[in-house]
Amino acid sequence: MKKVNIYAIAVLSLLVFSGCDDYLGDNLDPNQELEENLSPSDLLPTSIVYTSSGYYNIGVNICQYSQQIASYFQPGADTQEEIQITGGWSFIYLQALPDIQTMEELAVERNSTSYQGIAKILQATNLGLATDQWGAIPTSAATLGEEDFTPTFESQENVYTFINTLLDDAIALLEQDDTSGLTVGEDDLIYGGDLSKWIKTAYFLKAKYALHTTEIDQNAAVTAVLAAYQNAFTSNDDDYQLVYNTRNFNPWYAGVVLPNATGNASVLLSDQLISLMDGTQFPFDGIDQDPRLPLITTLGSEETQYLGAINGSAGIHAFGATDDDPNVGATTDFGATDFYSSQTAPVLIGSFSELKFMQAEALFLQNGGGTNSTGTTAAGYAAYLDGIRANFDKIGVDAAARDAYLADASVAVGANNLTLALLMREKYIATFLNPESFVDLRRYDFNPEVFAGLALPVNHNEILNNQWVRRAQYPATEQTRNGEEVERVIKGIGEGVWWDKD
Repeated sequence: MKKVNIYAIAVLSLLVFSGCDDYLGDNLDPNQELEENLSPSDLLPTSIVYTSSGYYNIGVNICQYSQQIASYFQPGADTQEEIQITGGWSFIYLQALPDIQTMEELAVERNSTSYQGIAKILQATNLGLATDQWGAIPTSAATLGEEDFTPTFESQENVYTFINTLLDDAIALLEQDDTSGLTVGEDDLIYGGDLSKWIKTAYFLKAKYALHTTEIDQNAAVTAVLAAYQNAFTSNDDDYQLVYNTRNFNPWYAGVVLPNATGNASVLLSDQLISLMDGTQFPFDGIDQDPRLPLITTLGSEETQYLGAINGSAGIHAFGATDDDPNVGATTDFGATDFYSSQTAPVLIGSFSELKFMQAEALFLQNGGGTNSTGTTAAGYAAYLDGIRANFDKIGVDAAARDAYLADASVAVGANNLTLALLMREKYIATFLNPESFVDLRRYDFNPEVFAGLALPVNHNEILNNQWVRRAQYPATEQTRNGEEVERVIKGIGEGVWWDKD
């Protein structure tokens, strides 16, 4: 009799959200049951939760590399030291992918095209998240369990091909009539059983991974993005996210807000992000600051100015420094009522706003745009504005403040004056806490002409010799468990992944 497969270990993992009745209802804990007693609906909730947890765990590390957040301590990720993100690897390979694989096997046995399609999208999501941080990864053999405890690490190029195959297969399956008698419903914690939204998600992911390859073949990448986006998200209602509740806390609340409040500080918002929102890097014309600021960060009780931490400074902001007081403490912390870090906040895996910025970038490039060029098409400019509007609405900015921002001369520059720096400023803000921010920095080689104000952190990792970090390192547990394979593919953290050619 077969139990749920667990890659590289023989023990069964416990459900992270133990006792989460609001998520699992009367479903069985799949990690404590024989597979023959399970239904695909028992595996879908845990597959989604583990996927979201992986996004958080990688985000809280890798977004220090992309300088959206900073650390209260150094050295560490904040100073671009080597990070292995063992927790993120575990969520993907020891929890999410095994449950997804079992769900898919059960769906095949019961001829459920719906569950098969969702399984393939979740598998593509996790493999994409992994390969963009580590490069070569276990893929087709990752969930064989006892059949292969030392799976081959496949090249990122092959992983991307596999991801696109998964997404194409998912679309074909979800477009069929499911005659199995099984119905996806409340067990789908993301879309509540709306398969049309899962199809849109597959197209969103196809566009996203195509955009990653602009340095491989820009024309092909742009063509693929523009082909896929037409069938992807059409509003914020389609966002690919897990919304948490007061019993199962958002991980940014549980892992950052609560520890920070009890003296176990970890991360706060970076000066790089704040400087893009307070008028420092892009001076506003008729407004004081980005109205999203008070909704994504919390000031101390006696603070009035938003000051992000200089990356690598252990929570210090250099603004306003004098000879007598060379350092000023940063003021921008994660709050219990902020959009991204409240108990009930969503973890955003993909959004309509992000999609519109992908469309805007693709049209900008198709129009001959580059790092230092100006101007785009009318459609490209409209997509840029739509991306901003969608993010404002998502975060909950009131309509008057939103419209004032969109009308400000620093934002409403017109199609002929749009630059890559303006476009990427807005995408960087809209993908706050998303590992995608690190993908974009690498695609444009950390260019300060594209990402205004971007600079190496203070106390930068000397091993990198003043070069930018470009990947995570494989976890030590994996180097021990599957050492021969890791040794074959391991690279230094300053070396780019396959699509990162610079």
